[in-house]
Formats: sequence, structure tokens, C-alpha cells
Amino acid sequence: MKSCLYFGEVRHHRKSPKHDLKYKLFMPHLFLDEIKETLNKHLLWSYDRSNLYCFKRSDYHKPKVESLEKAVRSTMTEQMGQPVLGPISVLTHLRTFGYCFNPVTFYYAWDADRVQPTVLMAEITNTPWHERYAKALPWTDSENSNSQITRHKFRKEFHVSPFIDMAVDYDWKFHRPEKKVKVDMILRKADEVFFSAHLNLRRKPITSLNLAWSLLRFPFLTLRISGGIYLNALILRLKGCSFYAHPKHAQSVKEDE
Repeated sequence: MKSCLYFGEVRHHRKSPKHDLKYKLFMPHLFLDEIKETLNKHLLWSYDRSNLYCFKRSDYHKPKVESLEKAVRSTMTEQMGQPVLGPISVLTHLRTFGYCFNPVTFYYAWDADRVQPTVLMAEITNTPWHERYAKALPWTDSENSNSQITRHKFRKEFHVSPFIDMAVDYDWKFHRPEKKVKVDMILRKADEVFFSAHLNLRRKPITSLNLAWSLLRFPFLTLRISGGIYLNALILRLKGCSFYAHPKHAQSVKEDE
């Protein structure tokens, strides 16, 4: 079994107004063809039925498609412009005490041996609108088809936060999920870094002991993450951070004028 748990932390750094945050978390890394068996054999975890921690299909990519694997593979294939084969895994939060919120979920397509990723897809959920946006990226680079790291730079395409406008360039760096998972997201405006987010996790096997520890250590994880977003939004406003309306709402106002 290749599925596992990752424990670690998330850090955010904003330069102006200066604002840093850090919180501990854990994230299951589950291969989709193992997910049902993996969760259902543990008492307090379950697949598609209520429990303290559970996987609900409706919480993830294209919920109207019955199979998450088919939905993810279809989007990856469409965005890559060629068929995406091999097993698929997800690094995410599960529904916790009936509630699920994922600021970002990562999907990986792997080679047949489940050693090397071939495609990565990040699906972002914005706050407070709870819209989803998925972007698939090739893992391989021009120099090394077996790279442990993939890096991508592109213009912002999706309104994620009301405290960051659309005139932003992204610089994303991903380390292959192994003993550690590391993701760095750098945001630049006019070639100057003004915000960064970092995910640093360490791998642990899925055992009854580690699952029990995750429940004891993070009993209301998704509720805490969601509440923390709104708390930090309030702090940013009190610090005088600029507020940017959702582009679609701004467009509606212009059309009504």
C-alpha cells in the first residue's frame, strides 16, 4: 500500500502589511484505488459514510462525476492535451466531524510503479465564495524526466483571496511526495515578492496508532482551518490591507453603471 499520512505545518508570509501565520496540520495522501479499503478498515474512519473522519465524494473535484479518479483524469487529460495514464493519488483534508474545507487539494498522476509523478493538479477553493479552480501541470522538466522537483511560473488566473488582486505572477515549486512533502508558492507583483506560502510535511504510515494520534492532535482540523482564514482576514483589515472585490462582481457593477 502506497497511501500514507503526512504531518507538518503551513506558513504564510506577507510583506505589506507585514503579517505571518503558521499552523500545524496533517494531510492524508491516498491513492484513489486504495482509498475505500484504507479507510473502511479503521473504526473511526470511513469511505462515503458518516464518521469522525470520512471521505465524501461530494467534497472533491467535479462532484457530479461519480468516480473521482475519472473526473481528475479527465481534467488532467484535457489540460495536458494528451491522455494521462497511471494511478492517481490525492493529498487533502477529509471531512472532519461532518465538515470539510480544503483551501487547496493536490492530485498526482503516477507512473505504473507509483514512484514518479507525471502530472500534478492543484485544486484551489477560494474564500468566502467557495468556488473551485483546478490547474494541471506536467511534472517532468526539459532536463530530467525523473525529477524530484517540478517548478512552474504563470500569471494568476483565479481570484483566490479578497486581499490579493489579479495582477500577480505565481512561482510554484513542488517536491515529489516521499519521506517529506514540500510545496512553495511565491507571489510577485511587478517582479517583487510580496507573499509566500509554504507547506512542509513528514510521512508516517497509516496505522491505528497514527490515525488515533491524528484524531487526538487535530480533532476539529477543517473547522479550525476555515475559522483561521476568517480570523486572519479580520486581522489584515485591521492592519489596513487593501480589499479587492471578486472580478465578476466588479464587472457586474460596471455593467450596471
